[in-house]
Parts: sequence; structure tokens; C-alpha cells
Amino acid sequence: MTLLEFRDILLTISNVPVFHNESDKSDEYIVWQEVNGALGFNADGAEAESGMRIAVEFFTKTEYSTVPNKIKKKLEAYDEIYISDIGIDYEADTGYNHYTFDVEVIGNG
Repeated sequence: MTLLEFRDILLTISNVPVFHNESDKSDEYIVWQEVNGALGFNADGAEAESGMRIAVEFFTKTEYSTVPNKIKKKLEAYDEIYISDIGIDYEADTGYNHYTFDVEVIGNG
């Protein structure tokens, strides 16, 4: 899977704007970015597969939003995507509920 293919998956989740690295701070939005470099999987002394770590963050001012579940289900539908951690936090200074999805994606970026 490439980064553009990963982005295109996020664009199909709902009517929520999707941004790479930064956002426009609307009432709800998704931001994604690459983190911690590339992954490499070796077999018999040679690289067998490669991948990347990606952080997907959803910000909303709507309590009990259904979008986080849509994000989770969409990402879980792909064999190339593994969700390693999911978190939620309320940011009192901004009023946003902040959901995080740490994912690992198999592909060449």
C-alpha cells in the first residue's frame, strides 16, 4: 500500500475533512502523518517486506461521535493495515475530543 492509497482510504470514511500533517481547525477533522520512519521485515537475510508507521488523529467537538468507530472499521478492513493502539483524550483548552489511531501499514510508501 502506498501513502496515497492510505490517504484515499481515509477520504472514504465520512464527510469529515482529511489533512496530511496540519489542518484548518474546523469543528471536526482527521489529520494523518508518518511517524518513526519505515518498517523493515527481513527473511533469510534479505528484506521481505517494508512498511511505515502512521498516526491518524480525529478531532471533534461532538460528544459521542460515530466517526471514530467508522475509522476503526475502515482501517481494520485492510490486511495491509494493523492498528497497534487507540486512544482518546479531551482537550479542555480547545474543547476537542482527540482520538488517536497508531497504525502500521505494509507497503512501499
